Amino acid sequence: MRKIIANVNEVKGPLDRFFSNCIGAGRAGEVMRYIPMQQLKKIQEECPFRYIRFHGLFHEEMNLVHRNEDGKLSFCFQYVDMLFDMLLENGIRPIAELGLMPDIMAKEEKYVFWWKMNISMPKDLDEWSQLVEAFVRHVTYRYGEEEIKRWYFEIWNEPNHPAFFTEYKNREEYYKLYDCAALTIKKVNPEYKVGGPATAGMVWIDETIAHCRQNHIPIDFITSHAYGVKGDFDADGTATTRLLPIDSVSNQVRRAGDVCKQEKLPLFLTEWSSSYSPRDPVHDSYFNAPYLLHTIKRSEGYADMFSYWTYTDVFEETEPPLTPFHGGFGLFNVQSIPKPSYHIYRFLHRLGDTELTCDDSDAYVCRSDSEVQVLFWNVVQPDQDCGNRRYFTRPLPAKELPDAELVLDGFEPGRDYTLTAETVGYKSGDPYHAYLDGNFTELPTREETAELIEKSKPKKTTFTVTADQNGTLHFTLPQKENQVDLVVVAL
Repeated sequence: MRKIIANVNEVKGPLDRFFSNCIGAGRAGEVMRYIPMQQLKKIQEECPFRYIRFHGLFHEEMNLVHRNEDGKLSFCFQYVDMLFDMLLENGIRPIAELGLMPDIMAKEEKYVFWWKMNISMPKDLDEWSQLVEAFVRHVTYRYGEEEIKRWYFEIWNEPNHPAFFTEYKNREEYYKLYDCAALTIKKVNPEYKVGGPATAGMVWIDETIAHCRQNHIPIDFITSHAYGVKGDFDADGTATTRLLPIDSVSNQVRRAGDVCKQEKLPLFLTEWSSSYSPRDPVHDSYFNAPYLLHTIKRSEGYADMFSYWTYTDVFEETEPPLTPFHGGFGLFNVQSIPKPSYHIYRFLHRLGDTELTCDDSDAYVCRSDSEVQVLFWNVVQPDQDCGNRRYFTRPLPAKELPDAELVLDGFEPGRDYTLTAETVGYKSGDPYHAYLDGNFTELPTREETAELIEKSKPKKTTFTVTADQNGTLHFTLPQKENQVDLVVVAL
């Protein structure tokens, strides 16, 4: 039997909330829509994040860049202002990913995704500098220097990947983009923060640091991306993916984190998830919940920002979603039904700021002034006989496990304590299995959506435990494979 032991008076230290420093979204134009913004508002009310990061800030739909009759560039920031105003009103700041290349500035017409992300270098680096400077000066004018000092400017997205950069084989071409942008931003204000290389697969980190040090190019933080599957890039939603060992992402983070610590640079994962495909049903599954927690806990102390990709299924890289559960990245599906992964961030937010000592590597024990919280999980590597698309779209009943035993010391002897437990797992906080089991229409009606939202709620139980003569609370909770439990003890 698993035993989780802690004492409310044995403090480990402040809880590292790196996991809530950033959340991802697909692109700027998607975030501006009503439903994604309403979903973001709910997130900021229940499990707020400090920053948000997305593609497409310089895309044509943002109406940013124009060319005058004399051939010179001019800029319009009305849509950018609308977006940033909405974000700031919801208590979240941007990590401004500077990219893609506006068509009228691009060296080539090279695109990726349904929404046409131009992955080309600029015809003229001076025009790239003009765009970056105009953008940074505008947000400074609108929001003030002190606000922009709290933003982060990230240069490009995955320049080492053939889908995202025409010059992916030539790192020096990326450095031209980076150097130009970084120097331009620092010209506007040397205290503004700039970083990269935003690579796929946690690479180019040592090389980028060395390049910047040797050439006196500013760099304030390192960014990269990690995903937990193997398979081909999924630009059209048809690739076959399969889970890597469950420690694959955290192992990459630890290696990169050690490098960044030595160089005294923070490490930001501006994208991470169990899978890089927006059509991978692992994202809808209850397995994803303990997988996320396992990865977060093992990455603690190595990453300074850990941005889950993404918060919403309103995401159109392959094409707009066609079904309510299609394997999208989101914490919410298109109909705003919370997935198991959403509750993970809600549980993490519930944890108090003081972490207590606990030897269980798959548990957090924390306290606040009025509560003690125990968040624990188990995660089992699936024995896959096929790729994710087939494996996670069929019913996956969870095996029974021995009960978990919790032993919490430091309470008042003989006193009754009220405990509340919430469980996420198979058919508990698991709307995808409810959808598979039910007779729902292909696109749920409003009534069906309300039913699925109800099914998405974790199982919740409340009970009373009396502290023994030594001040110990002792109780057990039933367990199944790939289950997450949050237990809150009211003080």
